[in-house]
Amino acid sequence: MEKIFRSLSNHQEIDLLPYLIKKMEEPWDLYIGTDSQHIGDYTYYATVIVLHNSSKGGHILYCKEIVDRVSDTFTRLWKEVENSMEVALYLRSKHFDAISSIDLDFNPDPKYQSNSLLRAALGYVEAMGFKARIKPYAAAASCCADYILQ
Repeated sequence: MEKIFRSLSNHQEIDLLPYLIKKMEEPWDLYIGTDSQHIGDYTYYATVIVLHNSSKGGHILYCKEIVDRVSDTFTRLWKEVENSMEVALYLRSKHFDAISSIDLDFNPDPKYQSNSLLRAALGYVEAMGFKARIKPYAAAASCCADYILQ
């Protein structure tokens, strides 16, 4: 995997797999999510790995990607799913199975554009053996990744 992750607390690059293995010596829930945003002529993607412990709080790792503006909504939103799944599948290929869920920044309300991809995205994530969460329960994607893009 070519993505470079950083810790939100100090923005330093981390070696992802050893870092997560060490962190998971304690009980953390691990969520993966991606969000995107258009800024000028570019589309920015933020993929996050959120470690959450109800008594210790949270820890966020992130990776940002900038591409030429993706004008097609379907393509932009589907790349969010692909980015999250790339990370999840990479971790699983390294025998790291502690992923609690993939958080999808998709809305169950049909009035939102993201709803048109909801069934396909849920089917893909679940067919690959992962749990999926959507708004309003998908905090990694809808809150943390969105924060990275601000």
